Amino acid sequence: MNDETKKSLLLLLKSSLRIAGNEDDDMLKLIISSSWLTVKNMIGANDEFFANNDQFKLAVLQQATNNFLNRASSSDVDLFDTKYGMQSVVLHLKAQYLIWEGQQNGTTE
Repeated sequence: MNDETKKSLLLLLKSSLRIAGNEDDDMLKLIISSSWLTVKNMIGANDEFFANNDQFKLAVLQQATNNFLNRASSSDVDLFDTKYGMQSVVLHLKAQYLIWEGQQNGTTE
């Protein structure tokens, strides 16, 4: 992840979370970096696929939002699945990645 992408994701995450100040920037940067690796590891290893991929960025932002809002190690609140959440995006990206990887290797039309 390059510096421009990090800055762009930080601004998008802060906007999404309605954070105006800079007090949480270090925590948000750590969360974004960790979320990037988490989502990437769910999909594939080739960084080229993830460059300028808006669906991937959305999945990273969803993971980062979840990590920021749920920083406690436990909760007494019941959790519910969200239809079309990050899992749906990741599954779609995995399929796209396999197709892309096949095209890169010349094994798919």
